[in-house]
Amino acid sequence: MSLTRDPILEPVDRDLLGDLGFVLEDLVAQGGPMPSDYGSLNRSIRQLGDHVRAGLVTRKSIIELTREWAREHWPDTLQAKAVLQKHGYSGDFEIIDDIYTARITEDPRQRRWDLFFHAQAAPCAVRNRKAYFHRLLRSHGAFTWSKGDRLEVLNVASGPARDVREWFQSETCVPTWMDCVDMDVNAIQHAKRLCAPFAEYLHFHERNVLRFLPTRGYDLVWSAGLFDYLSDRVFVHLLKSMLAVCKPGGEVVVGNFGDFNPSRDYMELFGNWCLEHRSREKLFQLAEQAGAVLDQTRVEWEPEGVNLFLHIRR
Repeated sequence: MSLTRDPILEPVDRDLLGDLGFVLEDLVAQGGPMPSDYGSLNRSIRQLGDHVRAGLVTRKSIIELTREWAREHWPDTLQAKAVLQKHGYSGDFEIIDDIYTARITEDPRQRRWDLFFHAQAAPCAVRNRKAYFHRLLRSHGAFTWSKGDRLEVLNVASGPARDVREWFQSETCVPTWMDCVDMDVNAIQHAKRLCAPFAEYLHFHERNVLRFLPTRGYDLVWSAGLFDYLSDRVFVHLLKSMLAVCKPGGEVVVGNFGDFNPSRDYMELFGNWCLEHRSREKLFQLAEQAGAVLDQTRVEWEPEGVNLFLHIRR
């Protein structure tokens, strides 16, 4: 592929792409990046991110270029799913499920691009959310079960519900009832199929969570990845609603990507996947605005240190 002859590059000065254009040409020719190539490719992507932040090139131009590469060279990869936004938005249920299952395309000519995708810090952090959620369920479930009660859970923006299925499949699963809310009808249908063996313990609600939350109380109110997409104002509004349906003694836990994310340029320029990254201090500030008691509030993180989790005891 000759990037200099591609008409999609007309708005972009070839020199401003730095090393990335040459790196990609070489990688396409060799059938995708090997692990030994990851460092140079990531450095080139970060360099391009610096150019965007400096105003030397627009993110829109780079996204259009990435879409062309995806259609031409890796159409069956997670990279293509991300940047082409099959379901109309970034981080849809299908790509999240592919990240959870570490899906790799069957096309041997494209497999290396999926392996590169999965090696990035952000997908690793997303996969870590499953184990984090399961630890929360075990912890809260042990307490409710000791009282002879089942664990009542509200899962906000439940997406593919792969984590839900795996919880009910696990040997450590305690008696659990879970309400799952998501606004995407395709996500709900996918989740229902995936969790069909456990339907008696689950209720799926196709709703916009900003306008609807169930009115019953829950021991645990959880949202893995919705708050990354919310403005501060909407963050506070939804967090208040979640606190309102949490039982006394229960806990609200929401995930949010932190301000340390080595994959940020890769996500934004190669995936058109933009999040509201927030620091630990910012999460405490927003929790206080939502009415949380600060000595009942803490922030934790998964092993990558990329995905933060705001915990609020009710």
